[in-house]
Amino acid sequence: MHISYLYPAVLLQLLVTLITAIAPSDSYRDADLGQSSYLGGDHNMDPSVVDSPQFGQLWKVAMNPKEKFYAKPLVYTPPSTGVQLVFVASSQNWIRTLNAKTGAIIKTRQLGNPFLQTEMPGCGDIPDTIGITGTPIIDPATDIAYFYVKTYIPNYRVPGTNGLFNGVYYFYAVDIKTLENIPGYPILVDGVVADNDKRKYFVGGTILQRPSLVQVGNRIYTGFGGHCDRFNYTGHIVGVDINAKKVVANWVVEAGPGSPASTDYMYGAGGGGGVWQGGIPLAVDGNRLMFVTGNGAGHENLGSPASGQSGCQTLGEAAITLEIQSDGKLEVRDYFQPYDYINMDGGDQDFGSGGISLLDPTVFKGTGVRRMALTSGKNGKIYVLNADNLGGYKQGPGGTDLVLQTIVTNQAVFGGSGSYPLEGGYFYSTPVGLPTSAYKLGHDGSGKPQFTLAGVSPERSAGRVGVGVPTITTYKGRAGTGILWLTDPDGGLRAWYAVPGPDQKLKPIKLPQVKGANKFQRPVFGDTRLYVTDNEGSLYCLGSPVNLPLNCTSVDFGDVPLGSSKTMNVSCKAIINISSVNGMTTGDPTFVVKNSSLPQGAVPQGTVFTFPVTWDLTNTTVRNDANASYGTTLPGVKSTPLTLLTTNAVAGYATVFPLSLTGNQVSQSAYLSLTPITVDFGGIVIGDEGEAETNSLTFTISNLGRAPMTVLGYAYTDDETDEPDADFTNSTMTDGVWDLGEGFSSENLPELGTILQAGESRSVLATFEAVEGTGEYLAYFFIYTDGGNAFTILEGSASTSPIASLQVGTEEGGWQPESDITIRFGPANQGQEFRRKVRLCNKGGSTLLITKSKPPVGIIRSEYPTIDLHEGQSIPVSGCGNATVIFKPPYGPLNQNDRPVDDTWTLNTDDLNFGVHQILMTGTVKSRIGGPTYPNGTARYQYLGCYQEGGPTRLLPVAGYPSGANDNAKCINACFAKGYAFAGTEYRKECWCGNGQPPAGLYHPEAQGRCNYECTSDATQPCGGDNGHISVYYDSTKFVANASTYDPKAPGQTGPETVQEIGDYKYVGCYSEVPGQRALTGKTVTVPANMNSIGYCMAGCTGFKYFGVEYKNECYCGNTIYQSATYVPGDDPDSTGCNAICAGNQTQYCGGGWKQNIYQLKSTLPSTSSSISSASSTLSSSSFSSSLGSSSITTPSLSSSIPPTLSSTTTTSLPTSTSTQTTSSPLTTMTTLSTSTSASTSTSTTPTSTRVHVPRMSPWTRIGCYAEISRSVRALNSTATNTDLMSVEYCANFCAAYAYMGMQYARECYCGNGINPQSKELTALEGNPPEVGGCNMPCKGNTRQFCGAGYRIEMYKKDEVVTQRRRSWWKDERGEWVRG
Repeated sequence: MHISYLYPAVLLQLLVTLITAIAPSDSYRDADLGQSSYLGGDHNMDPSVVDSPQFGQLWKVAMNPKEKFYAKPLVYTPPSTGVQLVFVASSQNWIRTLNAKTGAIIKTRQLGNPFLQTEMPGCGDIPDTIGITGTPIIDPATDIAYFYVKTYIPNYRVPGTNGLFNGVYYFYAVDIKTLENIPGYPILVDGVVADNDKRKYFVGGTILQRPSLVQVGNRIYTGFGGHCDRFNYTGHIVGVDINAKKVVANWVVEAGPGSPASTDYMYGAGGGGGVWQGGIPLAVDGNRLMFVTGNGAGHENLGSPASGQSGCQTLGEAAITLEIQSDGKLEVRDYFQPYDYINMDGGDQDFGSGGISLLDPTVFKGTGVRRMALTSGKNGKIYVLNADNLGGYKQGPGGTDLVLQTIVTNQAVFGGSGSYPLEGGYFYSTPVGLPTSAYKLGHDGSGKPQFTLAGVSPERSAGRVGVGVPTITTYKGRAGTGILWLTDPDGGLRAWYAVPGPDQKLKPIKLPQVKGANKFQRPVFGDTRLYVTDNEGSLYCLGSPVNLPLNCTSVDFGDVPLGSSKTMNVSCKAIINISSVNGMTTGDPTFVVKNSSLPQGAVPQGTVFTFPVTWDLTNTTVRNDANASYGTTLPGVKSTPLTLLTTNAVAGYATVFPLSLTGNQVSQSAYLSLTPITVDFGGIVIGDEGEAETNSLTFTISNLGRAPMTVLGYAYTDDETDEPDADFTNSTMTDGVWDLGEGFSSENLPELGTILQAGESRSVLATFEAVEGTGEYLAYFFIYTDGGNAFTILEGSASTSPIASLQVGTEEGGWQPESDITIRFGPANQGQEFRRKVRLCNKGGSTLLITKSKPPVGIIRSEYPTIDLHEGQSIPVSGCGNATVIFKPPYGPLNQNDRPVDDTWTLNTDDLNFGVHQILMTGTVKSRIGGPTYPNGTARYQYLGCYQEGGPTRLLPVAGYPSGANDNAKCINACFAKGYAFAGTEYRKECWCGNGQPPAGLYHPEAQGRCNYECTSDATQPCGGDNGHISVYYDSTKFVANASTYDPKAPGQTGPETVQEIGDYKYVGCYSEVPGQRALTGKTVTVPANMNSIGYCMAGCTGFKYFGVEYKNECYCGNTIYQSATYVPGDDPDSTGCNAICAGNQTQYCGGGWKQNIYQLKSTLPSTSSSISSASSTLSSSSFSSSLGSSSITTPSLSSSIPPTLSSTTTTSLPTSTSTQTTSSPLTTMTTLSTSTSASTSTSTTPTSTRVHVPRMSPWTRIGCYAEISRSVRALNSTATNTDLMSVEYCANFCAAYAYMGMQYARECYCGNGINPQSKELTALEGNPPEVGGCNMPCKGNTRQFCGAGYRIEMYKKDEVVTQRRRSWWKDERGEWVRG
């Protein structure tokens, strides 16, 4: 474990708790607290070993299909076991521990269904599932791992199992040894009001937790951002007190009156300013948190300069310091916003994509600067900040940035920077598509710290988003042993020696091949091993073998002057019997060894031997001439491997043994070093308002010798330096400005005669200005000293701004005008493919950068979403980026309504006149028709959904024909011929018919893919699935299915009508709204496209006095009709304007434009008696008759993911049949479909029906109210569920495979095959009112029924005779149900 620089309070606190708990090589959190990304030397990563054949892949473990790891692995050794573990957490909400040495999986667990990417069309940043995406943290003092899980609470905010607004975050705490929950966890983090703006609160469905977690004392903090800048969100910093087990802080980025706020969470009205940082944690600085935010909508400063302590509350595009208060809450202490941040908002140039890095203050400091920080983002700039005074807004000269330095990279940076505090101090950054750059610390003449480009990697990073965080290790903290590590979405894992060579290149270290890494990763280190995941969900372990034959000391020569030599001894001890030591080599010929100094013959185990190594610099000539044709010798730290070759007497041990030799070669005389070799100012854009027409970078003049060095002169030329007639111009200074060549100047070049002492460096800030307009600029700038001569190349270019042009293709292969960027695919059959082109061209004078790209990934999708028009892509002048969009509906069930689909592709560029563009793509999925049809060709049998056989009785009891050749059309025809209302296909080859309603609790949404078996006669059709899943179709002459509700069709009804009564609601009229002012404001129901109906809206507004439908597909709820809404008299929809046909039910009207059909709860209507007919034409879609006789059981209306009951269109009474009967007559099995009653019952408008203990619901019989002893001693303990949909019917469906069931505490259901003897029936109280017996709580899903109480369970027993199906159920000798 590496404790990077920490400040006294936190350091003392940390050491007290961790000093005995952490193995030195553990990585129990994401990097160091300050996010410097220097991990120290405790992981024993010796570059001589890593850069040798002894370093390889030790193991690889593949996980589940489509499982991704955005959270980085953690490495931890529980003190109680001493076994080092690897802990991983995935996007599918799986957590696992593995043995760090062997890769063996120790524990595994899934924590709820992950949130689905399909909830957010057009946002494919994280595909498939969005579960655990932020890196956890392990508390070494307790062995507890903490993390956030994104999942669902069914029907939480909207009806349904899933749904965007049912998405929530839980904060988990698990024992790292067992992966079991810690008592008191998980904590639901939802609905928490913001501490700094009471208008805003935490809505888990619309936000994303990406940054790794950090722990400060007993509190854990992290950040939340948005999903592709979609929906209504703002950034959050959330803190949880792990001792109190509660949320103690919720600070939002966009707050106060200058920020937008809305309760409509579908649209972007929260202000933005997400905290995501490419996944890296908040930086911890004592009791302060530092982080960076993304695009924001609030601009409180309005262009006026403001200090970092001004109290600004709209902090999008900002680096921020928050102070932790004594109660855990957070307050702003400082911030920095770039002077052009409003332009960055417009160009989607997230400042917050790169996080913040606090650098080691013992090295990275200077005059007036005690601590330094780095941050970078999509705007192609690296900002070097004073960590004690971040800079505010427009506090620099001329209203620019008050920062220590701005380094222009010209490409976006994600995930942040890494630093190396040894050998003078370096930091590293990897822009998209560019090499990794190393910047070295220097100082100007006043001592102000400045960084200079010191070298680059020979490889370029992937030209797309996903490059990881530069991370640095050393071997036992020694200079010369630094390794720079980086993950890449194309290159996998890369490594280099941390200090650039004399050629100013980072020297690569060859590593075993790892497939492309997932986005924004970094390797995590154990003891001589590292762990990394790839983009296919595999976990790798790379390291050196543990079976080395020798234990040898590495050698550090210290300072060795050029022209001299020094000899050191290496000592080795044989770990095993060695037959012979065959020889040795070194990687640098100046390190001299002789094989004759090695032991001859066999070396017994335990033998210690030594041999000399000489670092011979006697013949090294120091020449530092600018035009020398030979390589220069630079003083500095050097390292090389020494490799011993052995023949071992014991099998299984390595025969190649590397160790490190390091030393510092010094020059006794002055020695000039000028870095970098090339100062590339890149391109500047001229002519754009708000764009700087200059660019500044630094180069460094250093004296690497041990004698003082005097500056003698400067000159420049634009001729090639090796030409004998090159024309040089002496540099001169005018009005304090030095001329470095045409277009290049400096104000702080050392004056002639300046003396640089031994080891002293001067950073020179050079400025490039396009003095001659557009074009290329070049100067070779020379420096002459008594320590040698050197030159650097100054280069840059100037051009006009980019101009983006976006077009979409036509069906014929041409291009639509730029004003029309909608792709209209039209109708497509299942399996049919249509393609259209998209192109983004650059008509300007400089490179165009794509700053935002969110391609479609659904039924309409980009062919290559991570490659074509990707975020960070550059488009050259006069060039185009191209992409293909595909519309190919997948094969699916027959007989569905033609389904309109749409998606978007969101694009933005750094052309400030372009703005956010959304390509709208539309199409219609045509259904395949099978079975009998109506005269107009539409199918009579419609697809109902995928259901799971729930127990011993079949959902559909009659076989349509023998198993074999099977498809859905054949099965529908067979069931139709037999007169059945339902047809279902199962297990590929089976067809089943019946009239019984499939229970709602057994339904599975199509998105789950449960009915995925191919039919034996048609592989493009699904015929059920495994574990008893059945594809069900229904006769639409008897039932009308509408999304999640089933609206009754009145006999003879031919066209749309205004529904007068439904369920517990009655129509009260058409109301006209004032535009922008809703009649009902209690809740806006999110209605999927083309799904709205009166029944759907009623289900979504449960608990409200009113609900209203509007403009075909809108639904609103409330307890008051606002006065701004006016009643429109009349019954004719065309005259009232409430004449829009419901999008999901063509037989109903759903309001109009700014007009609502409003329904009121009957119980709240004026108190008069009325006669309510129970005829089927007015039967509630959420009611059905049952075996309770006159009692009406109301089941909850459910969303499209859990359909409730079906409403019959028949008005004749049907014979009753129990589930044990089978007959050839289909009518006798339709007991739950009966709606027959013509009697009218008089009832008041305030219902007075009595709650009942349901005595029987075949095949279940109530046996009493039972008492439980405690939570840990349950009466029924086989399985359980809980939901606000709970009713006797719901529990019966859930417990279909068990002998006993019981409801408890209004919303809980328990199942079992026997009753715990410790649970006793309250027999003495039976017959008394339920308030006495204790089972007195109404069911959440049906308040007319009782569902137990606290530690009281309403108990039911199943009949012992059960209908047989493929396999039978019976009771064994223990009285338990078994299946044969």
